Amino acid sequence: MTVVDTLVGRNERRAAHHTELGALPTLGLCIVTCPDPRVDPVHVLGLEPGDAAVVRAAAGRVSPVVVNQLLLLQAAGTAAGQPASGLELILMTHTDCGVAGLLESPYRAALAALLGYHPDDLDAKAIDDPHRAIRVDLDALTDDHRVPSTLSVTGLVYDVHTGRVQLIERRSPLRNDHD
Repeated sequence: MTVVDTLVGRNERRAAHHTELGALPTLGLCIVTCPDPRVDPVHVLGLEPGDAAVVRAAAGRVSPVVVNQLLLLQAAGTAAGQPASGLELILMTHTDCGVAGLLESPYRAALAALLGYHPDDLDAKAIDDPHRAIRVDLDALTDDHRVPSTLSVTGLVYDVHTGRVQLIERRSPLRNDHD
């Protein structure tokens, strides 16, 4: 029996109790986080199926690809009747991220390319500091005027050793375009 056989069997058992979900997250929530299996937002934040859209990105970081995904999700939500200002975005980095180990390796350039940075800029992007990384990414979103100013963005750091999240910063609205 392969892992795929196991997964298909699990799906069969779950499908017997399937409840259809709506296309929009019931909490109006989108979470950007790392693909690390220790950082599953369903378990970390106690979410129910359909509560949130989840974007998995290297180290849970905002990159050009992530911004484009967020803009696409917002457009899809708007088309489905969700107000543009109704989306809550959570950026969730975590402690003990394996990506930090790539900073001093032959993979540095590949990591930079994946995140949309020049390799010389990686140190300023706080790849090895999840707390500072939240503020770097909040600033990046704030400076990107394609991202709606009315968006509410919260930065959390998940501690993989304690299971707790720490609120780092919340910007609601993301920026005041009237300044």
